[in-house]
Amino acid sequence: MLVTHWGFSGPVVLRLSAWGARNLFSSGYKGILVVDFTPDLHIEDVKSILNKHKHQFVKQKAVNSCPSEFGLVKRFWKYILDREGLSEDMLWASVSNNSLISVASLLKHCTFKVTGKGQFKDEFVTAGGVPLSEIVLNTMESKIHSRLYFAGEVLNVDGVTGGFNFQNAWSGGYIAGTSIGKLAINAYLQEGVL
Repeated sequence: MLVTHWGFSGPVVLRLSAWGARNLFSSGYKGILVVDFTPDLHIEDVKSILNKHKHQFVKQKAVNSCPSEFGLVKRFWKYILDREGLSEDMLWASVSNNSLISVASLLKHCTFKVTGKGQFKDEFVTAGGVPLSEIVLNTMESKIHSRLYFAGEVLNVDGVTGGFNFQNAWSGGYIAGTSIGKLAINAYLQEGVL
């Protein structure tokens, strides 16, 4: 995930927009995003690391000394401390146990308000179209109307951006084209043309 001056971006955000396209659309692109910045650590481990760090770096400013186990960049660490109301001049010795618990909770359950699409207002992923339940997938023929074939973005198919839609269109087109080709050959054979 990339944190930019206008919001979140990067592969994880694109994946979220892909898998949550319908939910995002129906909510008007508004809601709460919850991020766990220490996903490999349990909350008690995060508290323990913070407590150990506090006792090891008593005379250092908290803003200048982030536990390396978290893998956070300095500016983001400053943001976390600011969000918890800890001053830039505060030494680790002055950080209360309640503040440590609050910082740990924020690292595990950090919420952000989602207020709409990005500044370019482009929706990376849309959803909708002909349901796959109405298609014979090995031929791409409609189950409702015989000899009607579908492929590509006309189908209700979701996936992560970055080539998925192209792959879906090419593969579906190939299957439908092959099916139509076989139909044409069979029609010609039945009429005795070939």
